[in-house]
Amino acid sequence: MSMLQRFRKPGGFMQLLALIETCDAGKQKNLLNLVGSEDPGWAHLVKMKSLSFERILSWPVEVLMEITPHLPDRVLASVYQMALILPQGVELQDKWLQSLPAMKAKEIKSAADSMTLPAGEQHAATIKMIQTVRDLEGKGLIQFQKFDPSLELDKRIAA
Repeated sequence: MSMLQRFRKPGGFMQLLALIETCDAGKQKNLLNLVGSEDPGWAHLVKMKSLSFERILSWPVEVLMEITPHLPDRVLASVYQMALILPQGVELQDKWLQSLPAMKAKEIKSAADSMTLPAGEQHAATIKMIQTVRDLEGKGLIQFQKFDPSLELDKRIAA
């Protein structure tokens, strides 16, 4: 049985997408290569529809404001800290803080500045952020077509 066979069922594409999104970078690359060897079209679609830390931080502040209330403070502080590893890190940190109420932003900045973030916790924060975004989108609280239309998924594929 091919690896993709188990995902070629109703809801299977979303399961594959969730699996890819929550893997570490090395495993993610291996899975995408495996998917690509079986079906290059699916591999391309998974890449196009996948959420990532970088992609989420690229969204407008107004969208981030819909996400941040649903994240624990430790994740908010972790994301703030991890933004520095990206190009335009300081700008992304500022944008992240702008998505929070002023008092909460001060708390998160202070917490982030005083914490050490182990690599495992970075991955956990990223997964929590992605899962929260998927959950909010599933509930209709955010709509990708309004700010990142390339994430919109044909319901025939998602079903």
